[in-house]
Amino acid sequence: MPIAEATPAGPSSTAPGRLRGLLEAHRLITSEPSLATVLSLIVESACRLVGASSGVLRVISPDGAQEHLVQHGTDDETAARISAYPGPRGTARSLYLQVPIEVRGELFGELHLATPEGGRFSVEDEELIDALVAVAGTAVANARLYEDARRSRDWLNASGEIARALLAEADVDLLMEVVSRALHVAEADYGALVLPTEDGRFRVAVTVGRGAEEFQDLVFTPESSPMGRAMLSGQSLLLSDMTLIAKPEFENIHGFGPVMLAPLVDAKGLRGAVVLMRTQGSLGFTPRELDLATTFADQVALALDLDDARADAEWLRVLEDRHRIAQDLHDNVMQRLFATGMGLQGLAASGLPADLEERLSRHITDLDETIDEIRTRVFGLRSADVRAAIRPPRRFPRVDGTAGPPRR
Repeated sequence: MPIAEATPAGPSSTAPGRLRGLLEAHRLITSEPSLATVLSLIVESACRLVGASSGVLRVISPDGAQEHLVQHGTDDETAARISAYPGPRGTARSLYLQVPIEVRGELFGELHLATPEGGRFSVEDEELIDALVAVAGTAVANARLYEDARRSRDWLNASGEIARALLAEADVDLLMEVVSRALHVAEADYGALVLPTEDGRFRVAVTVGRGAEEFQDLVFTPESSPMGRAMLSGQSLLLSDMTLIAKPEFENIHGFGPVMLAPLVDAKGLRGAVVLMRTQGSLGFTPRELDLATTFADQVALALDLDDARADAEWLRVLEDRHRIAQDLHDNVMQRLFATGMGLQGLAASGLPADLEERLSRHITDLDETIDEIRTRVFGLRSADVRAAIRPPRRFPRVDGTAGPPRR
């Protein structure tokens, strides 16, 4: 695919030297498991291989937007100009060599190389870069597999640890730990746990990372917010730009970019959501990461549901104690008091002196009033209205009926 006919460039103009350079580039790229390092090595190796003055690798998201930019030997302004270039093979053929990078048949990114000053790329240069890009696609695929496996392990460990902690007691410190672990495992820049309030709104209960103080304890009505409506759907969400679900007046002063939203959903409704964001220019979250975050959120929702079950069990225990006390009062205390009163009435009718009979009658009256008071208390202990009144509010409310269809 010749772009120009010119003198060869690169560290060596001989075929054996260029072949050695290509093999060395292959070795470097394929030996590194980190995706970020692999991308940097691809750009650096390509520049060194053909003597390019600078290079930029544009990582493209599945929706076609620019997701990440890796640059070598150039400033931010030049890199931004290259990133805005309209396509892989544009009109400025004397300035750049542009080659798409595919991973498993899908476009992953574009490699842009700037020629040395006064030079042009040769046909041999293009062939070398094509060969490099072919192995680069495999290296990217392998790095993704490695990072998927590592993150799967980390998410699994985090889910287990957080679930065990929440099952013990879901207090505010543990909720902070939930978000902190998710932020760490997802390699995000901002994380938040959003929980429903008693009046049906949402509150940003816990925040960590960039801009955390600004959003802490923010309360909003879900129907009036694109992000709130996304949470109400009960569906996990993955976007390359968080402003797509932000209010029109939102000022993205912290430079947020890719966003991942994992609702906390149980069988009865929505318990909240874990929101994770990276800054603009960072690699976006992958569908695999979204699946892992969703599983993590399911574990948190289950733990909150079991916290409700513990609270219900405690409430029932209190009710049972009240019923037992009422039963004891009725079966033992009241019957003994009643029997004592009957005995005193018999004694009062046995011909006692008038003053003693009057005093005894007053005691009998007091005893009858005491029995009436106990009877009222017993009735209150068994009253359904009192049961409803003493039921404590849930520490972690839910938005009922918003679970939605099965999630990804």
